[in-house]
Amino acid sequence: MLAGNYLDRNNRTPYIQQFNASVQYEFTRDTTLQAAYVGTRGVRLYRFVGVNQAQIASLTRPVVNAVTGEVITTNTNANAQLRAPMQGVWTNSFLLNRTDAQSTYHSLQVSVNRSISHGLQFEAAYTFSKSIDDASGAGGGSGSEGLIDRSSAFDTGVILGNQLDPRSNRGVSDFDRPQHFVAAFTWDLPQPHFVTHSRTLTSLLTNWQASGIATLMSGLPIDIVDPSGGALYGLNGARPNWAPGANRQVAMNNVPQGYYFNPYAFATAVVQPGQPIPSAHDPNALAGDVGTDVGNVGRNALRGPGQSCLDFSLLKRWPIRESSSVEFRADFFNLFNHANYNNPVSDISTVLATGGSIDPVTGRILSPGDFGRILNVSSSPRIIQFALKVAF
Repeated sequence: MLAGNYLDRNNRTPYIQQFNASVQYEFTRDTTLQAAYVGTRGVRLYRFVGVNQAQIASLTRPVVNAVTGEVITTNTNANAQLRAPMQGVWTNSFLLNRTDAQSTYHSLQVSVNRSISHGLQFEAAYTFSKSIDDASGAGGGSGSEGLIDRSSAFDTGVILGNQLDPRSNRGVSDFDRPQHFVAAFTWDLPQPHFVTHSRTLTSLLTNWQASGIATLMSGLPIDIVDPSGGALYGLNGARPNWAPGANRQVAMNNVPQGYYFNPYAFATAVVQPGQPIPSAHDPNALAGDVGTDVGNVGRNALRGPGQSCLDFSLLKRWPIRESSSVEFRADFFNLFNHANYNNPVSDISTVLATGGSIDPVTGRILSPGDFGRILNVSSSPRIIQFALKVAF
């Protein structure tokens, strides 16, 4: 059986279109405001596609095996390979790296910059954006276990679910953060007036400098996945279903204590024998045995917790001569000891792996286990460091 990753011989050269417009206004001689629209469009981008996905058979549209001539009218996990268009090629491990993906990015970017004046310098930048694509390469997103992928991004990505529906994986990018704010300042603290007649007070209360960096940003998308999904298509994984009556709003409301989202809003896409396969949109396309469909939950359907951090520094300088001084510095990383949480566990198979239970008939979750819980943090605790330096 043929398996592996291959380049499609019909690939075209990917390209990116970039466009922007900006306006800048000077409030004062030292302070400027800039607002910009920045956008990009990616065309003919790479993504891996399992082109040998099994076809769905029915009484009105049977699948005829090209090798044996067998006429197949029902769909089981076991006969998925026989329903594949190319025999001798695996349905779940033969991928073409094709250039049929697209991406769009739109953003409003606002920044304020003050050059040093009266001892104060600062800059702040805010971005409101949205990135959408068909597949995101590794790096910058969050895995189904909730941990941020800090590897370098690839130029191609794997898609889940229906491999032959061009729009089934279209959604916000794995690395999408709609809002991002960063501000930094440096301030030479003014000398108090009352110290001018005291050498001791002058030594203690002058030549202080404060600085800091504040960062606030939206959380990463949460992709709800099911590694056992799509078995009726011969796939290695897909996404689950929304539970009856559930949607994004339901998933983020009435959340059980200890969970980030409502795990009961999801159900495995199980199809019982003799029941129509929902994604086939054909009432005659029946499951011949218990199997799983590709599910109707979209890609990156939820949003994880936001992150924020403030780093702060204090510096005191004692001049010795014109070209030498002693400096004492105190740095406070994550000043407020704020815990930034990773995304929750979004792999529905974790339900069974962590002691939960699922109704085998309906696929609904009875006890969620760790599915929907946040198990890790992405930030370090408060770190304080002191330094003494002699400059000459």
